[in-house]
Amino acid sequence: MNHHDTERAHILQAIQEQRNALAVTRITGDPAETGRGLVHLAELHGMLEEHAESRRHYEEALGFFQTAGDKEGQAQVLFGLGVARAHFGDHRGAVEHIAQATLLFNGLKDQENEALCRAAIGESLRAIGQPKGAEEKFQEALLLYRQAKNGPRVARLLLDIGDIRMEAGEYEAARKRFAESLQVLRKEPEIDMEALALCELLLGEAEGLLGNHEAARPHLQQAAELYSQLHDHAYESRARWDLSIACTFMQDWKGARAELETVIPLFEHQGRGEDVAKARKVLAHFDSRGV
Repeated sequence: MNHHDTERAHILQAIQEQRNALAVTRITGDPAETGRGLVHLAELHGMLEEHAESRRHYEEALGFFQTAGDKEGQAQVLFGLGVARAHFGDHRGAVEHIAQATLLFNGLKDQENEALCRAAIGESLRAIGQPKGAEEKFQEALLLYRQAKNGPRVARLLLDIGDIRMEAGEYEAARKRFAESLQVLRKEPEIDMEALALCELLLGEAEGLLGNHEAARPHLQQAAELYSQLHDHAYESRARWDLSIACTFMQDWKGARAELETVIPLFEHQGRGEDVAKARKVLAHFDSRGV
């Protein structure tokens, strides 16, 4: 049994135990307690990507929390329902539920969860092609996370905002966001390797698009090394391909060649035949020029 199967078995066991506990709670517990039990069950199903089951339990939990007048429980459930709807591609429905949760968390003075809601609304707005509305929500969440001094969340939101600016072709604005995100990530006591790798990659790409190829290189090199450690072939190959371009612009033919020779087996491993051919063509061009 591999790690994934073991984890799934543990969650299935937890679901069965929670069902048994809930059967007792329905008889002996108050509505809020039953609601909390249903939320836990919904979250466990969510971990298994069983979003229909998850939504069903959240919907039932909402009734119990409304009966109990439990605002915190209602907010938690509305957020969970929004997330479940987003998984089904119903982003407008997700925004509707999460907006209700946002108001409740705001009334409860729960900044962290309010920020989480605003960021989630931003993700759904972005998914339905509303980048300006998404950035507005990300900015609102960013302000709250800054107040709460939540460095990891601040860094992630800066990446999201920078990414929106990149898509709009505003590379300088994007670069500033990525550079700030990198500063925040480096100050954290525990390093988020995935966030750091993505930040280095995006910052390197932004520098490259601005024509700052020398500035791009160390970031792309760092991204390639981090993704290699994370065994993420897709992103490592992206970083190395970008790095080969930066080296070519700097006329560092040896560096460019080394990256291309490294990226070819990564492309092959992913079955990306067209990219393999493209990389080989660049190497052949170097050979013909004797560089």
